Amino acid sequence: MIITIDGPTASGKSTVSRILADKLAFYYVCSGLIYRAIAYLLVNRYGYTPETLPAVKAEDLAQCTDLQRLQYSYDQLSQERIFFDQEDITIFLKDKFIDHVTSIVSVNKDVRSAVTTIQRTIANDYDIVIDGRDVGSVVFPNAQVKFFVTASVAVRAERWRKDQERYGNHIVLEEAIKLISDRDERDRTRTIAPLVVPKNAIIIDTSELTIQQTIEKMLEYINKYHSSVL
Repeated sequence: MIITIDGPTASGKSTVSRILADKLAFYYVCSGLIYRAIAYLLVNRYGYTPETLPAVKAEDLAQCTDLQRLQYSYDQLSQERIFFDQEDITIFLKDKFIDHVTSIVSVNKDVRSAVTTIQRTIANDYDIVIDGRDVGSVVFPNAQVKFFVTASVAVRAERWRKDQERYGNHIVLEEAIKLISDRDERDRTRTIAPLVVPKNAIIIDTSELTIQQTIEKMLEYINKYHSSVL
């Protein structure tokens, strides 16, 4: 079974996806972490810069996305991790620079195609909960359950700012609001897999909901409409 959770930056989709997966005993797939890993590898292993990233060489991308080398792992104890050549690179994937280069890489159609293949390969082996910006619209358009999680810009900016503090990145709220607003605009207007509400998705605004309330809404819908496939 495939459950997709789409939404804009800092809408809470990763948090609720992880918890929902654990409650259902499903495998959680964080699509954003895969994009971050590819961006990190292109910059740190293959010498790309923000200026050269729009033109990634096919052979370099093939190396970065070779499933013999790039491995996604998830369990409730260790949570989501990315390995490359058996080295855990997860710790390097959460900072402002990686945010920036990932936003460049993620609009490359060849990169998106490669990541889609990785996501579908994982889904062949597990029941999954997956989050992203196009997982219900492009990657898994026939998923049994689709959600679109959102929140106000101010709420999302504050969530993102607090998350960045965990990694030692201190950002004032005004800057966070601008960064989130700019990212929203890029995601909505990009020509490759723009952020949209997937067909048949249930929209959940988490601006005034706790994580637990959001999870309860999702489980209520799943149990009411999809209990036959669980």
